[in-house]
Amino acid sequence: MGIIDTRKLFLFSRYSLALLLPKTWLNELGIERGELVTLKLDRKRSRIIIKFNSIPNSPVLTETVDHPSQDDLFPIPQLEN
Repeated sequence: MGIIDTRKLFLFSRYSLALLLPKTWLNELGIERGELVTLKLDRKRSRIIIKFNSIPNSPVLTETVDHPSQDDLFPIPQLEN
């Protein structure tokens, strides 16, 4: 199993939260500043799948979102500690 770390989300803008990834993890994967990251929302399993496009054999999603959906425009609820 991999390394597990707990991080807090912080407010980035009115409708966004941000998560900082450990630089040591990104260095270990060979990910550099400015590289593309693909995110996929898996609502059924309540998870977000992150793909770094520089990793060999990492499929790039063809589905793109040009505009936020109505579901994405709700204010962010208070997070529990």
